[in-house]
Amino acid sequence: MSYNLAIIGGGPAGYVAAEKAAKAGLSVILFEKNSLGGVCLNEGCIPTKALLHSAKIYEHSLDSAKYGVSASDVSFDMSKIIARKNKIIRKLNAGIRYRLKDAGVTVVNAEAYIRHKTEVFNILADNEEYKAYNIILATGSSVFIPSLPGIEAAEIWSSADALNSKEIPAKLIIIGAGVIGMEFASFFNSMGSKVIVIEMIDEILGGMDSDISTALREEYTKRGIEFRLATKVLEIEKNRVRTSDGEYDFDKLLIATGRKPNLTGFGLENLNPDFENKRIKINDRMQTSVPGLYACGDVTGFSMLAHTAEREGEVAVNNILGNDDRMRYDAVPSVVYTNPEVASVGYS
Repeated sequence: MSYNLAIIGGGPAGYVAAEKAAKAGLSVILFEKNSLGGVCLNEGCIPTKALLHSAKIYEHSLDSAKYGVSASDVSFDMSKIIARKNKIIRKLNAGIRYRLKDAGVTVVNAEAYIRHKTEVFNILADNEEYKAYNIILATGSSVFIPSLPGIEAAEIWSSADALNSKEIPAKLIIIGAGVIGMEFASFFNSMGSKVIVIEMIDEILGGMDSDISTALREEYTKRGIEFRLATKVLEIEKNRVRTSDGEYDFDKLLIATGRKPNLTGFGLENLNPDFENKRIKINDRMQTSVPGLYACGDVTGFSMLAHTAEREGEVAVNNILGNDDRMRYDAVPSVVYTNPEVASVGYS
């Protein structure tokens, strides 16, 4: 069967585009090899905020006396915190599945591989062939693990690992002081870990206004987080990190050095689109150099935010429908869910 639109990836870009296109009358098929919702729902925005909310309640309970509220024997149960987080994920995942079904989207839970394009795109998934006149690539991103001496032999945490841990490490080192690193630093600091953050540049949250990032760092320094800025990691041993300014022991080591677009494993090489700075080159209509091929979300490597991905998916579908729509990036809001939270939009 041929579809008007095939979407590879069921994250915010993919499922928003699928629902919009199907409701507009297009025949739509969506391929997702893992769980619907993408990184945002399963190992990013949603679970991180669920944990941070529990941490905020715990902190407020410890400090409740200053607000005239008595709370004694305050404690937390990480098993229950993780269980609540997982329940939220399951509920939202089911909601996305229902929305897609209600819109008439065909969902295939399998890895898709683009074999070639003639008049239409030919896609193979779970030993079945599918054809589509248009494709939206929404394959997302994966954790970027830097090439550091000793890292392959070390027991490291990714953000996904940290989200599922039922233990609070006594001493946690986080490599990377971007959004991911700082949100986890906030959570584990609130829950009692001794946290050391190591960052190559000279300030946390490199893309943020410097007045804001400096103020946030000073606040967390007061709370006991140790920052090692302008510091390069030289080597990782079993329970020790050697850096340009000294050595630090740890119980757990979290790598939070960013994410990279998923560009392999689904046949992109068979279409040979243009690339720019190791990213798929797109225009402001989300079109690639291959007619009928669009790219949205983290796979473009540009603005790795869920709400950006949703808007990109809308722009792609509008242009597939023949409605001229352009993507703009000059007013994309960004929030860092530390405590206090940090937000920005537009120019600094």
